[in-house]
This record gives sequence, structure tokens and C-alpha cells, in this order.
Amino acid sequence: MDRKAAAKNRPLTPDAVQADAGLSIIRRSPIQGRSQDKVQRILAATAKLADTITLESITMMQIADAAEASFSSIYRFFPSKDAILEAVAMENLDRLQKEYEAYFAKADLQDGAKIIDDAIDIYIAFAAREPGFRSLWIHGAPTPAISRRSRRVHEAALALAKVYAVERLGFVASEDLEIRLAMAANATTHVLRYAFQQTEFPRDRVIAELKRWLKAALLMLG
Repeated sequence: MDRKAAAKNRPLTPDAVQADAGLSIIRRSPIQGRSQDKVQRILAATAKLADTITLESITMMQIADAAEASFSSIYRFFPSKDAILEAVAMENLDRLQKEYEAYFAKADLQDGAKIIDDAIDIYIAFAAREPGFRSLWIHGAPTPAISRRSRRVHEAALALAKVYAVERLGFVASEDLEIRLAMAANATTHVLRYAFQQTEFPRDRVIAELKRWLKAALLMLG
């Protein structure tokens, strides 16, 4: 069995890909099933509110009403509205990372361009369907904790992409490859936010140009 064939049978789980231990912004971690369900209702209700009204105008009363929860039960787990908003953003980023992990774990493509297209499309589809993601991450002003978590998501995706490029696509592990991947990951973060924030150009044109740029930067020879 050659190196590529053997690599196909190994899961892509580099040491750098690790989930956070938990959300430090939750005042009291839920243990019982009912408490966990209540926290999830609070987060889901807040995410929907974030997509319908401005973040500044959301009140704890609105969150309580939407989640069908009492003030005391909300404050039992979260010290403030900002903590709830941050928890929503963190959960979104956790789910996004899991989607990338799942994709690279089952991907069986030898086409680097298709991998790039798929990676961008995962983000676009996620942003389109996940309540609160665009409001809190793309259009909002991320807190330092959210920014750090976002960096870890991109570091995880970067590590997965590097393993895939070397083990499945036959790229040579080198500093040049690491520089290209690091630049691509950072640029992609900013350009994707720009694609959703700007109104000057059609969003799909901006995304198509990003894909073209990534392919030129990552797949060029030499």
C-alpha cells in the first residue's frame, strides 16, 4: 500500500484540532438534562432575536419571554445579556469548526480546487442558516473572547487543510506551504466578512473572486 493509500484510511485529526473546554461566560454549567435544555432555549431565543432586532435593543425581558424562562433562571446561568450573546457566538463557532472537521474526515478528493470551493461553501451555507451568526460575528463587533475563539476555528481548519494537502494531495510539507495556508486563512476571514458587509458588489461575485484568488495562491507551482 503506497503512502497516499495508507493516508486515505487515517482520520484527519491533527493535534492542533481541539475543542474548547467550555464556555467560561456561563455562570453555572448545566448538569441536569432540564437545565441543559433551558440553556439551549435561552441561546436559541437570543440568536433569533439577534437576527430580527439590533443587538443594542435586545433586553433580558425579551430574552426571557422568547425563551419562556424566568429572570431568575436566566441569571442562574448568565450574568448579563452580553454573556448570552457571547455564548451564542461561541456555540456558532463551535458548530462551524465541527462542520470543517466532519468534511475533512470524510473528504476523498484529489482536486485541490474543489476542496477550496467546498471549504468556502461550508462557511457561506453556515452563515445563511445559523441564527445569530451573521448578526454577532459578521456584522457585530466581536468581543476579545469571540475573536480568540474564531482564530482557533481558523487554526483548526488550517491544520486540517495542511494535513489534507500533504497526506491526500501530495503537497510537500514546507515553510512555503505553511505561509500560503496561514495567509489564505487570515485573508479569507476578512474577505468573507467583507462579502457579507459590503453592498457595492454582488456577494456571489466577491465570493467567486475569493475562490479564484485562493486557488491561484495555494495551488500555484513553485
